[in-house]
Amino acid sequence: MTARKSSVTDGRSVRSGSPARPRVRRGNAEDALKLKADLTAAALAIFVELGLDAVSMRAVAERVGVSAMTPYRYFDDKAALLASLWQNVLQGLLAAMAAAADAAAAGSTRVAACTEAYMRYWESHPDEFRLLYQTQQGAHRSERPGEAQAPVYAELLQLLRNNTEGLAAERGASMVHAKLAEDLGHTMMLGYLTAAMVNRRYPWGDLDTLRATAVRQIVACMAQCLLEGPAQVSAAAG
Repeated sequence: MTARKSSVTDGRSVRSGSPARPRVRRGNAEDALKLKADLTAAALAIFVELGLDAVSMRAVAERVGVSAMTPYRYFDDKAALLASLWQNVLQGLLAAMAAAADAAAAGSTRVAACTEAYMRYWESHPDEFRLLYQTQQGAHRSERPGEAQAPVYAELLQLLRNNTEGLAAERGASMVHAKLAEDLGHTMMLGYLTAAMVNRRYPWGDLDTLRATAVRQIVACMAQCLLEGPAQVSAAAG
């Protein structure tokens, strides 16, 4: 069998079957950032095509057209590569929600705007939704826990907390049940998204109307939870 020829890309040997790629100029931050972004994008593309287990440092290097060792200059290991992938996806979500928050008044209007932005972002990014929410039946062996996986997650939580504070102030409620209200809102948002994006066999009506109605109900339920907490649930159970 004839051995495959190699070419040199980014200073190391690369199989000739990989696409050619300009060399990263030594000390050039822009080139380095571009290559890191390309490696992350390649990881997402491999996930979409072949699943999470197919994402590897070697596979990503081959997809981008660099040597097998090049990704290790930007990521310590596969866990760090996956963390960058989660971070990249959540940054897009944060940007969409922050823009919606900036354009809305405080209180229920801002909660509604951010809720709709959350739904619309995932509806327009179905592969990213699947990556974050439909690969969690069991933690992947390369995942890192908590904020080490995606530090931007803390910024998302802070945005949600700011919105909750505004809603509580508008309704004259305390923040005693803020976490419960936020968890309830998140559960309801994911319920809509799972229904609309995953259950394709159900004959849904107009999704724009369903989404708008869901947003109003989410805001109303969060406000009620801030005011009453789990009191009604306890009363019904008794």
